Amino acid sequence: MEYGDAAREIAAYCRALWERRLVSGTSGNLSIRLRNGDLLVTPSGRSLRDLRADELVRTDADGASREVGFRPSSEVALHAAAYAARPDARAVVHAHPTFCVVWSRYGIPLPCDTVGARETLGTVAWTPYLPPGSPELAHAVAEQFATGTDAVLMASHGLSTVGPTLEQAFVLADAAEEAARVAYFRKSFRRL
Repeated sequence: MEYGDAAREIAAYCRALWERRLVSGTSGNLSIRLRNGDLLVTPSGRSLRDLRADELVRTDADGASREVGFRPSSEVALHAAAYAARPDARAVVHAHPTFCVVWSRYGIPLPCDTVGARETLGTVAWTPYLPPGSPELAHAVAEQFATGTDAVLMASHGLSTVGPTLEQAFVLADAAEEAARVAYFRKSFRRL
């Protein structure tokens, strides 16, 4: 994908993540791998609610900014590691959806109890808590992506998904949040 198209697509999906309440405040970040291997990443410390295409940061494949004065997301190492682990991935979504975060604290895999989750998600991997933005977190998530899973829950943190398109990575994040919501309520109602 070329820079202009990728920038417009990321801006549109930033709004979609916000509207679906998969991110809040300044949480969450997205990226697309461009044809030449560079990454186009959301900037650090900026809400996705109304992010513009001209605010995105271009980095090299390792996540180093190619633009003076522009800082990519603090999770850029996670994005770079995900692409290195998954050559088929062209997009990464990193979000903090409420029910995914709640479920991640149980320390068990996310069950796919709905038809939509079974058809869309496949296995959702889990990693223990590691500091946000750290090389350790990037490595742990990339290890899970390397197994072929497309969605990884990070304990007390959030969710990362990969896909051949941003649409597919977004759909996985949305489906994971719905699966986590269903699983949470199912677990809660068992106690009644």
